[in-house]
Amino acid sequence: MKVYEAVTKRRSVRRFKDKPVPYPVLEKCVEAARLAPSGRNMQVCEYIAINDAAILPGIFENIGGSVRLPPEKGGPRPGQTARAYIIVLINKTLEGGDNRRKVSYYDVGMAAENIMLVALEQGLGSCPVLMYDENALKPILNIPDNYDIALVIVMGYPDESPSAEESAESVAVTVDEKGIRHVYKRKLADILHKNKF
Repeated sequence: MKVYEAVTKRRSVRRFKDKPVPYPVLEKCVEAARLAPSGRNMQVCEYIAINDAAILPGIFENIGGSVRLPPEKGGPRPGQTARAYIIVLINKTLEGGDNRRKVSYYDVGMAAENIMLVALEQGLGSCPVLMYDENALKPILNIPDNYDIALVIVMGYPDESPSAEESAESVAVTVDEKGIRHVYKRKLADILHKNKF
């Protein structure tokens, strides 16, 4: 798959097949994240790759956002929850202080995009989640105090095919009567300014 093709095909997936995700697939995603750009090459991001069926429900119970929507609004039906997660952490010791946090978040974003594109290449769907109960997740995953959770990436083999469509007016995501999610994107002509604004 070519890079541009992967970018145009990648959509956030919230419904997954009841099929385990092999650990080497997750490891390859984290390897791609490891190679992402990092401000001053400080490499503050670390990762927890989770595919243990005994741990998955505890993660799902402590995240929110669109992956927890009711099925009629595009959320997962019973048996369609994530079969893997990659938790992106910020190592505060390497970060060296809160004044670098903005740069750390850029690092997280670049690493996350690499994870999601490599996941797609391997047949996985993914969805980045910023709504989570960090105080509940840290003890479940034995995360030390000198780490912050920056992002939870929900993963699995997709059981839906969200579409990306050009927006006429609204960019509000809709779910049709068949449960297909329609993601509207602003037109290129509305966001691209040639040489000057």
